[in-house]
Amino acid sequence: MDSKDVHNRLMRESMSTELARLMKLEGISQSGLSRATGVPQPTINRILSQVTQDPRRDSMISIANYFGVHLESLYGTPGIQRSSKKDPKAVEDVFNRILNLSKAERTSLLSLVENKYNEDV
Repeated sequence: MDSKDVHNRLMRESMSTELARLMKLEGISQSGLSRATGVPQPTINRILSQVTQDPRRDSMISIANYFGVHLESLYGTPGIQRSSKKDPKAVEDVFNRILNLSKAERTSLLSLVENKYNEDV
């Protein structure tokens, strides 16, 4: 098995694992996800069973949008974090990270947040 085959296998496993995790977290079935996203149920099944190597991008975008995650996280791209839209623990994680900052770092961070908030308002 060459490195390209290994990479493709890891991508399929990553997509399958992440999709299964999100579906379990949301408590949604394959057919429910299909109805909610417009992605055919057989496509969802092929992703979960690691049969498909390269699902259509629009299908993956629909799935990512439904779960409120970055598209890249479905492909297992390192460093991409989930959106807090569907994951209440994400807010707690951010809070704990902020607590671990020094007072000066927290002050700087909160100033940046305030400035960005005021730009958007």
